[in-house]
Amino acid sequence: MDKMFKRSLLGMAVAVAAMSGSANAAIDLNGEAVQVYGQAAGFMHITNPEVGDGAAQAVIESRVGFKGRVAFDEFGPDFVWQIESGDANQTEYGAFGMRDTFLGLDFEGVGSFKFGRQLVAAYNYVDWPHSNPGLGNVFDWHNAIDASFEDRANNNFRFDSATWNGFNVQATLSGMGTTTDALVASIATSYSQDMFSVHAGYYNQGRYTADVAATAPTYELKDGKWVEKAGTAASTKEAGDVSYTIVGGSVYLGDVTLTAAYKMMENNLTNDDQDAYSATAQYVIDGTWVLKAGYAATSESKLGNDDDSQAITGRLGYLLPSTYLYMDVRSYDMNGSDEAADGTNILIGAEYYF
Repeated sequence: MDKMFKRSLLGMAVAVAAMSGSANAAIDLNGEAVQVYGQAAGFMHITNPEVGDGAAQAVIESRVGFKGRVAFDEFGPDFVWQIESGDANQTEYGAFGMRDTFLGLDFEGVGSFKFGRQLVAAYNYVDWPHSNPGLGNVFDWHNAIDASFEDRANNNFRFDSATWNGFNVQATLSGMGTTTDALVASIATSYSQDMFSVHAGYYNQGRYTADVAATAPTYELKDGKWVEKAGTAASTKEAGDVSYTIVGGSVYLGDVTLTAAYKMMENNLTNDDQDAYSATAQYVIDGTWVLKAGYAATSESKLGNDDDSQAITGRLGYLLPSTYLYMDVRSYDMNGSDEAADGTNILIGAEYYF
């Protein structure tokens, strides 16, 4: 669930509430140097798959974090830091430090350099605004080209520029925790004015040699006797050589917001590629009611057949001070005519953020 719902609801609530003046700031513990922030968030998830039984889940995504900014009298840049917990529903990722956790320096008028666990640059725009609501199943993580892309990554070195007349740029280097040959380089940029914002990003991991660990012998019962099956020796294999490019934007027409994006994915190790598309339309009524519809799709892959996917989603939301209530209907047609992952889901949830 984490990849499906990552930051989208919080981002949506904060963005809309900020425009209406009802967003809360983080809680100061020691001025701006130490702050606590987070969200109490969750939803009821009712699944209706095309194949198999449905399910009713209570998904809790609550999390909390600490962050700070320290200015010095005789030292130019500010020291910035953050320690953020993972969401509470993911037991293997729910510890402190499992979301954005970093240290860095912020230079006024230039930008910040941070190192730690962070999003790679291009993923900022894959996740927001183009994977909400519920479009991430298709636009974010789905591909049929056997390509694995980082989103939030350890060992990540990140630069975020200041904004110059509406223009900014982000760049990250990651993936090198085991070998520098596995470098992931990503860059993204955006240009924003009152009525629109356009952005683009590029992600690339070159081909490298990965180590394959040895496996110990195992045993099987054969003719009433336990017979040893040989393990495998340590070896190497080629990996990586994947990339994607995303271009997209948003148009702001008063209470109406429109977004669209196009993502081109490649796996040069297998000479395969696939494209993804996303479009949303949102209408905010009296600064309180939120109506939003979304569509995402992937094309058939170059080497595949009948492996395209589609998501159609709709949301009714209601904004209260620091709180967002919502109901979603999300319909998925995954992997062409294969109905194993198809279905229509209903979500009813809430977020309180601080």
